[in-house]
Amino acid sequence: MPIINFSRKKIFLFHLLFFLLIVSAFIWSKSFYWILISFNFLFLFYFFRFKKIILEKKDYWFFVLPVLFINSLVFYLSLLVSRFYIILFLIAGLSLSFYYFCGLKKRFSKKNLFRTDSLSIWSDILGLLFLFLSASFFYGLTYFLNINNWIIFLGIFSVLLVSSWQNIFLARENIRSTIFFGSLFLFSVLPLSWALFFLPFNYNILGLLLSLCYYLGLSLIKFYLTKSLTEKKIKYNLIFIISLLIITLLLVKWR
Repeated sequence: MPIINFSRKKIFLFHLLFFLLIVSAFIWSKSFYWILISFNFLFLFYFFRFKKIILEKKDYWFFVLPVLFINSLVFYLSLLVSRFYIILFLIAGLSLSFYYFCGLKKRFSKKNLFRTDSLSIWSDILGLLFLFLSASFFYGLTYFLNINNWIIFLGIFSVLLVSSWQNIFLARENIRSTIFFGSLFLFSVLPLSWALFFLPFNYNILGLLLSLCYYLGLSLIKFYLTKSLTEKKIKYNLIFIISLLIITLLLVKWR
């Protein structure tokens, strides 16, 4: 096992660089995409620094989720006007990424000792937020650009494809199971994502509705793959999600 010398301090310093670079993208908006490309190259360098403690090639998948999450966060923030909320949400998002990488470091350093750690919790949070931010961004494009719904739907399809396969792989770590269950789950969610175009809600609510339904289906699949699916878990998950959906629909303003 390699010696773990990638400290929390180094993880924090890299995320501080991420923060400064992304903030600069909103200050110099004309260079937004160039700065975003620079961030992804910086993240790639960060990955190679972290690569020293990776034991198996399949562990590279754990780096897909945070970079997708941060990119989706940046695009979502591009829809906001208030710089205060941009900075606030950016700090919150990078804080989640920081704890995710701390959990990632802990997992690799103790990989032979146990399999259940805080990483699974942070990966669930980042996966759900990635879908919410991405879906909200794509649904929000109809407010600002004259884009055909089919083009936006293809963007949402890509997000659902990557997100479902990523989350199921983290639960199962098997390519064949990931492709089968990920595809099965994807094609069950796609009709819902299209139907949401016709609901009279803003893009945040549409992204939230899709995320809640996505979370319900994905959690049941992950319970099944880990052989921990019980009637009690099905019942409590259904009650939790249906309650949130009812509360959301009762409180939101219809457009």
